[in-house]
Amino acid sequence: MKKIVFILIFASSFVNGQDFKELYTDKLKSSWEVYESESFTKSIDKKTDSLYRAINGKGYKEILIENQKKSVAERAKKLNEIIELFNIKLTESDSLAIIEQKSINNSLPSDFTKKGAILTNDSIYGFTYNPDIENGKIKISDYFRDSENPTMNQAKQIIGNLILQGKTNYLDTIAKVESEMFVGPLKELRPEIEIEIILYNKSAEEKLRLIYLHETFVQIMNQKE
Repeated sequence: MKKIVFILIFASSFVNGQDFKELYTDKLKSSWEVYESESFTKSIDKKTDSLYRAINGKGYKEILIENQKKSVAERAKKLNEIIELFNIKLTESDSLAIIEQKSINNSLPSDFTKKGAILTNDSIYGFTYNPDIENGKIKISDYFRDSENPTMNQAKQIIGNLILQGKTNYLDTIAKVESEMFVGPLKELRPEIEIEIILYNKSAEEKLRLIYLHETFVQIMNQKE
């Protein structure tokens, strides 16, 4: 009897993880499909391709596709580890959101620490990890506590409140405006933090949505006001 229970628990865990990893991987498959297009194939320099084949035994295009697939798979695996850390069952959740931030500041010393939170209907779970330390061990944290950077602190509060209020469409609008401003009047603005927002909704046609923002969206919003 114990063996049967163990098998059922294992199977449930496997399906839960598999569902999220498949959703995330499927969402990002366009990131390597772009390299599979005929137009990209025609753009590859023949000398470069020959050099890659001589060194790696694979062409330039194949290496790009392989690396991108690996990157997405590793990312999906890490996100699933975070979900499992808090014993969240995707199959039992109507919706949830994952916020994760990382530094894109090239100044030394480099900071590879990633931090964020999972928001469900009734709970908030904070986490942090550094891919270069302790094999990227995930630690529990209080993500929404005050940041050293007041702009980032405000950004977190805005994102968190919009998610909890069910106004995630505003995040899409903010991302669009931010993107337009970066190539327009604020093209000199240099953000230091990238924020990835992953929105899961079981009943939606598009079950997984990804939104990318930067802490500077706060300055953009203030300017537009």
